[in-house]
Amino acid sequence: MRFAKQMAFYSAYHQEKRNILIHVVGVPTITFSVLLVLSWIKLFSFQGMPVTVAMVFTAAVLLYYFTLDFVFALTSTILFGSLLAAAHYLSLHVDPTTGWIIFGTAQVLGWGTQFYGHFVFEKDRPALFDNLFQALISAPIFVVADVFFELGLRTHLEEQVKEILAEQGKLKTFEAVAS
Repeated sequence: MRFAKQMAFYSAYHQEKRNILIHVVGVPTITFSVLLVLSWIKLFSFQGMPVTVAMVFTAAVLLYYFTLDFVFALTSTILFGSLLAAAHYLSLHVDPTTGWIIFGTAQVLGWGTQFYGHFVFEKDRPALFDNLFQALISAPIFVVADVFFELGLRTHLEEQVKEILAEQGKLKTFEAVAS
C-alpha cells in the first residue's frame, strides 16, 4: 500500500496517455544524462575497477526502490543498469565537450517535452513543483509502473492507485484520443 500511496501522488499529475508516453521517454533520457555526468566523477577503485558517483547514486536509488516494490524495483534495476552502462561507455569514449553537449541536449529535450505534456495534454503543472524528490528520484520507478499498467500487468495495484486518487478527488477523465 505504501507504493500505491506514493504512486497516487505521482499519478495525480500523470493521467493523460500522451503525457505518460512522453514521460516514458523523457524520464530515462534525463536519468541517462545525469548518469553520464556523474560517471565522470571517480570516487575510488575496487580491484582495479573505478567506482563512480553514478554507480553509488544508482545503487542508492535502487535500494530505495526495493523498499517500495520488488517487481518494479527489479525492472528498474535492468533499466538503470542499461542506462548506467551506456553512460559509462560514453564517458570513456567522448570528449568532455561532446559529453556536455549530450547532457545539455538530453536535459532540454527531456524536461521540455515533459513540460509540454503537462501543460498541453495534462492541463496541469508538473509534480516537481510540489515534490522535487518524487520528480527527480522516484519518477523512474513510477514510469516503470505506468508501462506495467499500460500492458495490463499488476492491475490490482493500478486499481489501488485509482481508488486513492478518487478518494482525494484527483482522478481525472480524458476524452479518448483519436488515432
